[in-house]
Amino acid sequence: MGKMRMGILDGFIGKVGTVIGSFWKGKKLMRGYNEFPSNPKTPSQKLQRAKFALLGVMGGALLKALQIGLRSYADKRVSTEVGEFVRLNLGNVSGTVNHLEVDYEELILSKGGLTPVSLGEANFSTPKRVGVPIENGYINDKVNSANDKVYLVVYNTTLQQAMISDGSTTRSDSEVKLDVPGNWQGDYVEVWAFVKAADNTPHDPEAVSTTIYAGTGTIA
Repeated sequence: MGKMRMGILDGFIGKVGTVIGSFWKGKKLMRGYNEFPSNPKTPSQKLQRAKFALLGVMGGALLKALQIGLRSYADKRVSTEVGEFVRLNLGNVSGTVNHLEVDYEELILSKGGLTPVSLGEANFSTPKRVGVPIENGYINDKVNSANDKVYLVVYNTTLQQAMISDGSTTRSDSEVKLDVPGNWQGDYVEVWAFVKAADNTPHDPEAVSTTIYAGTGTIA
């Protein structure tokens, strides 16, 4: 049975007739109730579920990055960062149920209108470190700031673990780098970056850039 919080015109929690009410991040939500849900097991449905499962695991590993790169976008859609990561990237997974392939170059970890930076190729020559040159920070005080934070994200495809840099690198720096755990040595990784507006920006401190693919390689 549904429970109303303030009155008949306000939100409610639970099932009322054919409608289910809930609250999420202070917002009132309602959705239809399907008394007889289907559970198809067609090949296409199995493939779709496999894609959801794979991206869900990746999203969990990348959560810290997604909470920065997709937070505002997810909030506007009344969703979660992982939920939006899965939705945005379903088209970047292909193959069969038993052999899925991810197009890492097209993967979306951040989504926004902030100007990105131009990056060089990821470098793995230093043991337990990934470094990526910043070739052009596109500094323009009218649309962004030299203090905008550049985040580096590294995903270990073997261990299905991820790390993100601390945000201390800015547009004005020449390189963004990240030290990884010793047990990652010899493992294959994928690398991305994105930019977040400086905390004191007068425009939008929550603004982020689109995701920039920085390459792939093996940890030395």
